[in-house]
Amino acid sequence: MGEERKDSRGNLLIVLIIAGIFALGVLGYILLVESIHEENKPQNIPLLQQLRKEVTEELKEFKLHKILKHRDLVLRRENFTQISRYQKYVTPSDPVVLDYIATHHITSIEDAYYRAVSWIWVSDQTLHGKPELWLLPAVFIRDTPSYPTNPVPGNIVSDCESQAYTLVSILEAIGVPKEDVRVVVGEVNFSGEKGGHAWVQIYKNGDWVELEATSGPFWDDDNHKLVNNKGFPFNFFETHPYPVEEYWAFFNDKYYYNPHNGKQSLGLPPHWLTQ
Repeated sequence: MGEERKDSRGNLLIVLIIAGIFALGVLGYILLVESIHEENKPQNIPLLQQLRKEVTEELKEFKLHKILKHRDLVLRRENFTQISRYQKYVTPSDPVVLDYIATHHITSIEDAYYRAVSWIWVSDQTLHGKPELWLLPAVFIRDTPSYPTNPVPGNIVSDCESQAYTLVSILEAIGVPKEDVRVVVGEVNFSGEKGGHAWVQIYKNGDWVELEATSGPFWDDDNHKLVNNKGFPFNFFETHPYPVEEYWAFFNDKYYYNPHNGKQSLGLPPHWLTQ
């Protein structure tokens, strides 16, 4: 009888020990998960807020809100229901584009970006006397320096669209695959001023990264003077969130995608569906 009690107590003790070990394991797992969650939560949110603040401050310094004035009255999401008609503006094989690349010794994405940042943004209203006029890259590069309405004669000038698809044309011409570069059109928020805008994305290390050509010099229509911005650093938007409010269209000369109605070109690369 005594031996049975000893065996019973021993078995109970073993059960209690196993239960205790299991409970400690579960508790340890819960604490680990909560620790990871709390570790991510306080760090990531402030970091994102800080990065957004840095972007806002840069935009304020560059005064880029001025280039959005009245754009929302012209450029809207519904303008891009048929994106394919805009593809003709990306012309990587145009002799003028190729000559520009050779003349300026553009051999890398970084070269192309900093050359684009040197272009001067001038509103369509100032340059053309109308609120919206898209130019082919050849016209933008070859002809705008001698336009009689060019407020800074001798310089390549135009609106954001011309700069975006000319930069894409150059990038494709120097060897960036068409799958990995595109014009983006959408609504942005530049220091509180919202409006339609066009810029460029390249696909790098599994993510789309923005290149903002219009962060360079621009003609200030309000004060009738040239503002000499230095432009965002080449890799700025690899680590900072771009101030986009809404994407309207993605395209180059081969592919296009409308994120609102799902219309897309044949053979669209899967990563074009990401933003």
